[in-house]
Amino acid sequence: MDQSILINFISNVGFPIVAFLLVFWKFDKSLALLTEAVNNNTQAVQLLLQKEKREGGEHKN
Repeated sequence: MDQSILINFISNVGFPIVAFLLVFWKFDKSLALLTEAVNNNTQAVQLLLQKEKREGGEHKN
């Protein structure tokens, strides 16, 4: 983002609003990455459970 645009935006709407929007934008990006990580972990656990079900009957005494 160009510095003059940011300064102009702060002058028009105020620093607290600009700061909030920047923090929200950063949080939204982080939240998307965390959501993807949780989804990947869920898939991995489901695959492990499926493998355990298939192999579980073979190892019982």
